[in-house]
Amino acid sequence: MFKRIIILGVLLSILVVLVVIKSQSAEPVSKENNESSEYTTVEYKISNINGDQYHGESDDGTKIVFSAESVDSSEKIQVGDVVICYFEKDNFGKGLIKVEKK
Repeated sequence: MFKRIIILGVLLSILVVLVVIKSQSAEPVSKENNESSEYTTVEYKISNINGDQYHGESDDGTKIVFSAESVDSSEKIQVGDVVICYFEKDNFGKGLIKVEKK
């Protein structure tokens, strides 16, 4: 009987640890379904502009650099503006599709 209580306690502890880890591990991107479900979107705040290179940072500290060619908006993007970056859902690292001003 004592062994069963110990085993139950150990299994319950493992379950609690897994639930806590799962709840604290946030997704690296915020998913919005504005355009289509085939894209993953992330919002970045523009922190610096060097020529045609835009530097941005998301709320979770992730940084990005993209060129003016990726911008799909006719509005001029300035430092402090928030932009939405669209990525291929299956190729997040290299799959920047377009950038729009929010």
